[in-house]
Amino acid sequence: MTAEHTRKSHHQITQDLAATAMGRQAADLIIRNGTLVNVNTAQLQPGVDVVVRHGWIALVGDASDILVDENTQVIDAAGRYLVPGFIDSHMHVESAMVDLPSFAAGVLPHGTTTICPDIHEITNVLGLRAVELFHNIAEELPLKVLLAMPVCVPSIPGFEDAGATISAADMAEAYQQGWAQLQGEQMNFPGVIYGDPDVHAITAQGLKGDFVLTGHYANLDLNRGLNAFIASGLTACHEGTTAEGTLRRAQLGMYAQQRYGTAWLDLPNLIPAILDNPEIDTRLFTMVTDDVTSATIHEEGHLVRVVRKAISLGLPPMLAIQMVTINPAQMLEKSRWIGSISPGRAADILLVSDLEALTIDQVYADGALVAKDGQLKINIPAYDYPAWAVNSIHLPTLTAQDFAIPVEKNPVNVRVMRVFPGMVHTEEEIVEMRAHNGGLSADLTRDILKAAVFYRHDQNPTVDSTKGLGFVTGTQFNPGCAYASTVSHDSHNLLVIGSDDQAMALAANTLIETGGGICIVVDGSVETVMPLPLAGIMSLEPVAVAAQQVAEVEQALKKAGCPHEAFEMTLSLLGLIVLEELHLSNRGLVALKPGQPPQIVDLIVTP
Repeated sequence: MTAEHTRKSHHQITQDLAATAMGRQAADLIIRNGTLVNVNTAQLQPGVDVVVRHGWIALVGDASDILVDENTQVIDAAGRYLVPGFIDSHMHVESAMVDLPSFAAGVLPHGTTTICPDIHEITNVLGLRAVELFHNIAEELPLKVLLAMPVCVPSIPGFEDAGATISAADMAEAYQQGWAQLQGEQMNFPGVIYGDPDVHAITAQGLKGDFVLTGHYANLDLNRGLNAFIASGLTACHEGTTAEGTLRRAQLGMYAQQRYGTAWLDLPNLIPAILDNPEIDTRLFTMVTDDVTSATIHEEGHLVRVVRKAISLGLPPMLAIQMVTINPAQMLEKSRWIGSISPGRAADILLVSDLEALTIDQVYADGALVAKDGQLKINIPAYDYPAWAVNSIHLPTLTAQDFAIPVEKNPVNVRVMRVFPGMVHTEEEIVEMRAHNGGLSADLTRDILKAAVFYRHDQNPTVDSTKGLGFVTGTQFNPGCAYASTVSHDSHNLLVIGSDDQAMALAANTLIETGGGICIVVDGSVETVMPLPLAGIMSLEPVAVAAQQVAEVEQALKKAGCPHEAFEMTLSLLGLIVLEELHLSNRGLVALKPGQPPQIVDLIVTP
């Protein structure tokens, strides 16, 4: 912990808690005269006092008989709402493109006091040592971090190559060492439902250890497939994109983690599952961010933004707050520790002056004031990273020839990935193209760009395919423009798309020299670069600085001709082969069609 913030275990201080509640020992903190948002019973209770000792809640009720001394801090809530700290039960720190200390400093002022980061992004680059690294960093933070052990590294073995591989033995070690507190999202749902023994061996490690297993069921089959997925032990899923799918998950006993991130704005499509069924029991509904950029956090907040959106859509504030407090705490099987303002729980408390607008005046984590009026009130020092964590780009200089797609006949039918703003999936389109000078090029008259994925991790003799090439549509890029990024979910190889090969080579080489990040080329010149030295996917800057850099990336994309908002995140999923329907890895195009296992398909369709 920081020098200003300490955390004690419950078993160490139960006698002191009892003595404080009984008036025999002085309290550390008393918050008087608040309106308790009681998420246990869905009631608003005015005139409630909360008593804290050693960072834990000793009493909720009338504190008139509680002892005070010269060290007791007394706060007058003056009728303001007392709300439990928010819990994000599924998210990726890496998506904010800042490291864990900067992320904590960014979200605490917005009321998020607990996160469950699935760190499969950095683990795909650095392997099991990334899990230990995150664990060590988290131990020093005022933000509670329940680490979700990554299970899909790479996301679908045999179809892409990452910087590491996580096995069932690695899972067992992480659990035994205490590095992880739950199991991360199982994205390889085809491996689950079609019985891949390696996938089920990983699942077995979580089940044997009695861990909560989270899922990623990106499939429209809500009968056989979803039942098979849940029957295999998966507890929660954030991939519902329709009210029907969200309701079906809850009906089958799975926690429905309703997502509202920066680019994946599913919540408005999911809330009708509740609003259209006013008598429904909402215990199995939570809300998560999944992926939010630093710009979103800086400008709009973190989970508080999701709750505000839910309220604006018609969800009663109490229900919305339950979905980011007691419901996820119960999902995580941690409700005896977090999720409510109750005796024997951690004193994670928000003082809120407007419940509808969720105006957060003060944030307490473990009974310590960590933020006030949107400003961090404690010091969170930077972390000194080892060299292996900040030197992860291993590629030679590329040339335009590296992007060539030779063909021997004309015309040819080509598979093209169509991307959609604000959506995670792509669609496959078959397009007739003609070669020029013996090769296929981008065709801007039809909004078709070239795409490439290069293996960029440590040399590995088992990697026999270091480059995949394809085409993408839906970006509206101008001539002489390119986008390159080492943030390419989930293997985080070097992804490049562009309107000509020279611009693509320039963007790629800029990142190779920088050591990872995002580069936009406009009119044949570098427009902006966002350096991401930590594993090639995370900045070491504060959230505010990273937010400005993300904004510059988005502005550069618009200058390149792309009209869409928050489109960098959409582009970063072109390599995420666990999503329908066509994506690109270093091994080539991977098709994932409904009801079918994944398969590598040829770029050029043969009759």
